Amino acid sequence: MPYYRKAGKSTREMASQRRRITNLILFGVLVLAVVLALTVQNWQKLGLSGGLVFALLILLRILPDMIEKPLRKREKAERRADRGAVAEEEIGDLLATLNDDYFVLNDVSSPYGNIDHIVIAKHGVFLLETKAHGGRVEILSDRLLVNGKNPEKDFIAQTLRNTYWLREEIERITGQKIWITPVIVFTNAFVETNRPIKGVIVTNKKFLISILHRQTRPHLGMTKVWEMKERIAHKLEEGSSRSWSNNSTAE
Repeated sequence: MPYYRKAGKSTREMASQRRRITNLILFGVLVLAVVLALTVQNWQKLGLSGGLVFALLILLRILPDMIEKPLRKREKAERRADRGAVAEEEIGDLLATLNDDYFVLNDVSSPYGNIDHIVIAKHGVFLLETKAHGGRVEILSDRLLVNGKNPEKDFIAQTLRNTYWLREEIERITGQKIWITPVIVFTNAFVETNRPIKGVIVTNKKFLISILHRQTRPHLGMTKVWEMKERIAHKLEEGSSRSWSNNSTAE
């Protein structure tokens, strides 16, 4: 099974960047605390008034409380990115078991955030969005609930935006307007059913390979798309580095 790019690469980089920024913030706060402490300790030499010293003492006292909530939020975002990277790598390993009738593109940038995986097969094209959430996933009418609540972002809208964009890009590259099957795959959650929402299949990793084996809507253009799969991969990478990577709104 040929594949293109390593799964989870950009999410790993996102987690590392968030971690670096958090460490810089912690270092800056530590430096500020040391400066404040030294200033208070030497207030007489510096000629500071009693009122100013009192204000500095209050600031020194409340500084840990001021940064605690933002730091916790950043740490939560780091952990979420780490879990996301692990999930993408896990699905990447699963896709690597496919035979040579499948061509996998991992970690593809789009104007709407990275597409985790694209699978081009002789019988169809699949767009996969990987989610690392645990617990239970329910489908109620046209809504997707994770542990009884709306997820932090609209996964269906995110997937559909990327699906429409990918269809237009493939048409631009190959001249063929084909059907793309969008799939949201949860690596750690129990999904009650894989019934589609607005055309998007929601499933867990256990059923992913069987979904990829399904015959999608037949289209004569798939022969040309399959023949041009490597060109599609290169063109998507060229466009990523040249046009939309700086405008990405990853979700």
